[in-house]
Amino acid sequence: MPDMTVFTGERSRQGYRINKLASSLTEPANREAFLADEDAYCRRYGLTDQERQLIAERDWNGIVAAGGNIYLFIKIAATIGSNLVAVGARMRGESVEEFLATRPVNQGP
Repeated sequence: MPDMTVFTGERSRQGYRINKLASSLTEPANREAFLADEDAYCRRYGLTDQERQLIAERDWNGIVAAGGNIYLFIKIAATIGSNLVAVGARMRGESVEEFLATRPVNQGP
């Protein structure tokens, strides 16, 4: 598919630092530290300038391209008060309302 980033083993290795940081946010103390000084927290995990910028800008597509795994980097989004729907909308360049309008309506059983 055009414009799709495939998550490969190589991409996973490339994103190790981002994914390690994101995984750490399962701990409340780590979330507090991230929120208190995001850049210092990113530096603690050895993120490059580019990786820190991607996180600071909430560039979810860029994070994927840098090897970020959605199942892990969604922890960053949750820490800052966002959610999967908002992340999906931003990745598509849409508002949440526009994004939701493209989702199938659950008709029930």
